[in-house]
Amino acid sequence: MIGIALLGAGLFAQEREQSLITTPAYQGGFLLDGGVHFIAGLRMLLGAVGEDVGEVSARTALLQAKLAPVDTVHAVAKTDRGAIGTMSISFGTEFKSGFEVQVVTTEGSVTMTPVDVKVAKRGQDGKKIEERREFTRSSGVPAELEAFGASLEEGTADERQNTAQALKDLAILQGLLESGAADGQAKQV
Repeated sequence: MIGIALLGAGLFAQEREQSLITTPAYQGGFLLDGGVHFIAGLRMLLGAVGEDVGEVSARTALLQAKLAPVDTVHAVAKTDRGAIGTMSISFGTEFKSGFEVQVVTTEGSVTMTPVDVKVAKRGQDGKKIEERREFTRSSGVPAELEAFGASLEEGTADERQNTAQALKDLAILQGLLESGAADGQAKQV
């Protein structure tokens, strides 16, 4: 699929009771723990169309005191090539849950959830075509461990487990938190 990337994505999840992510002394809390996976998924889809997040401007909130310092972020993201879109991540809302990453281009869209991937595009006849592929819900950890083991055996790293990629995911999350703390000031990531 080609076209100009326009992005939009959202993660709304119910919180879990874990001291590592509910203790305010551990900066980032739920947003760091869960949000980084959401960002990795978004970057994977953006990478498929040659894009990556380069700048963010965010507003943050604390909806549940036990999830301090911040449990919600709503942001505008801009890619390195100028495409803009929205990101919403919240662990503080009680009435909405779900995980969805969507990348929309001028030629179609890809929507990813934990149980399916949907692709919408224009067919040769100009009509909209939709495809859906379903998966069994998984945390992804077994597949990550399997890929890591294969990397050790083969002596080549799986690009999805590259530390530079993980650091970029963290840089975006840090940019979101810093932008939110700076009243929405844009941050390069």
